[in-house]
Amino acid sequence: MLSTLDWSLIFAYLALALAVGVWTSRESSKSLVSYFVAGRSLPWWWVGTSMVATTFASDTPLVVAGIVATRGISGNWFWWAWAIGAMGVAVFFAPLWRRAGVVTDAELIERRYGPGTGSWLRVFKAIYSSLIVNLIVMGWVFRAMGKIAAPFLKWNEVLPAGVWAGLEAGWPEAFIMGTLNETLTVVALVALVGIYSSAGGIRGVMLTDLFQFVIALSGSVIFAWLAVAHVGGLSGLSTKLSQIYGAGEAARILSFTPPEGAEWAGWQVILIYLFVVWWAQGNADGGGYTAQRMSAAASPADAQKGMLWFGFMNYVIRPWPWILIGLVGLVLFPKGMEAPAGTIAAQVIADREAAYPLLMGQLLPAGVLGIALVGMLGAFMSTVDTHLNWGVSYLINDVYARFIRPGADAKEAVRASRAGVLLMTLGSFAVAAQIESIEWAWKFNVSLGAGLGLPVILRWLWWRTTAWTEVAGMVSAFAAATVLNMGEKPPEFAVLLLWEVSVGGAAMLAATYMSRPVERETLRAFFEMVRPPGAWGPVREPGDSQTPIAGLVVRWALCSAMTFAAMFCLGALLVGTWAGALGYALALLMAGGGLWVLGWRVDG
Repeated sequence: MLSTLDWSLIFAYLALALAVGVWTSRESSKSLVSYFVAGRSLPWWWVGTSMVATTFASDTPLVVAGIVATRGISGNWFWWAWAIGAMGVAVFFAPLWRRAGVVTDAELIERRYGPGTGSWLRVFKAIYSSLIVNLIVMGWVFRAMGKIAAPFLKWNEVLPAGVWAGLEAGWPEAFIMGTLNETLTVVALVALVGIYSSAGGIRGVMLTDLFQFVIALSGSVIFAWLAVAHVGGLSGLSTKLSQIYGAGEAARILSFTPPEGAEWAGWQVILIYLFVVWWAQGNADGGGYTAQRMSAAASPADAQKGMLWFGFMNYVIRPWPWILIGLVGLVLFPKGMEAPAGTIAAQVIADREAAYPLLMGQLLPAGVLGIALVGMLGAFMSTVDTHLNWGVSYLINDVYARFIRPGADAKEAVRASRAGVLLMTLGSFAVAAQIESIEWAWKFNVSLGAGLGLPVILRWLWWRTTAWTEVAGMVSAFAAATVLNMGEKPPEFAVLLLWEVSVGGAAMLAATYMSRPVERETLRAFFEMVRPPGAWGPVREPGDSQTPIAGLVVRWALCSAMTFAAMFCLGALLVGTWAGALGYALALLMAGGGLWVLGWRVDG
């Protein structure tokens, strides 16, 4: 149970978040640019930290700990591979997003492809991203927060018996996430998030992100420290894994690469993740809320530095506390363990994602538990406030202000935005009620956008890309995923993605050459504003400057190598593989030296 000190910390944090929204409300009310991209005025460290805070959702620690418990450390390749894409966005696309001067990535579509096809694709993408992708993301975040809060807050013990009985009888079944107790907790938190995020706009959201991330990371580090100490420290953790599972199985659990036979076959899985997964998703160019953050940067250089900072913190630093806690769960609640129904052990064995919050309640003392819970609340709120603001930005900027009320003044548009933030929460509750596994929802979301990865990259790098390129990639990949999932045993996730991108890529190229090129005037205006690298020969004119793409590719490869080397070097130190740590350290020095020799010129 939570102590008075724990509750005091939680309420103090919630009051601070609400105060930030009220304090920033005046600045956010000036225009849509102020409300959704903070007047394009934020420094790189603010932009990058906000990105990390947003991805540090309440679901992420649960999923990572669950993956480690079921697949070992190497199961995280599902999302580790995205580090390659993050470095690609930093090197290639971050300055381009800032120079494009858009509020949303849907707005970029019309600017890139022109009116007509570009306009209706802009509307479709806005509605799809806001009301499908965005609601799915918020749905799994809500489910995670419900799992976290369930052991600590029991509304049936807090509310009068009559009130609780009335809620049980009258609460709509379609809006129950897990249990009614979990649902009420999430409803209360989201109501608070809706109030402060609708008032403060993206500036208030990103300001709360700064202290939310510090609290969340600190809480997870403290939790991991105490959890590992409970099983005898880092050396004791490795020793006990070997004692429980045997040396061979323990080595498999601690390995950074999948063993043969893992979900398909070890290195085949790695190769698919390295060369397919990172770009087989709709935001491969940094679109979505990441593009919103880069558009809020004070300059193209700030956007690029912010993306690099995000990549380092998100992949090198952030995941290891969660991985360690997943390993501790394997020691305290071994696979195959029999436990009486209703006990914590039984709950963990049935749902490895629930191990994270249940271990918090078991291992953390008063005060420390409050800090850890505040960290999880911060992680939850930083994600929800972003997705509320970002989701509504599509509906207001790309639908309402562009086509329904193009003459609306700034005050009307901001009022509509604030109302939209409050209304969007209702749909997300219904979606959350349908999600059982957070990891499944992660993968389903990636699968939905698998056909969009290549088109969104090519629209920056190749003049011949058209709106029909994106349409064909999206429709064909979705159709392939639907057909492949109809059988009794769908393919493994990595194989499913490979099929989707193969079908989508073929359809995309066919549609590109079958459709008319975009008007040269539209392409020329886009090129002059954005100055993209790549194949823009027919659009370029004498005297145009363009960054050589070969140098960008080499920088991208070196940045990716540095990220993985640093991530695995830290991980090897934590799991006690000293020789591996030395090897990764040498790789880090070599990649860093290569980047130093080549020279890192931040694109401004």
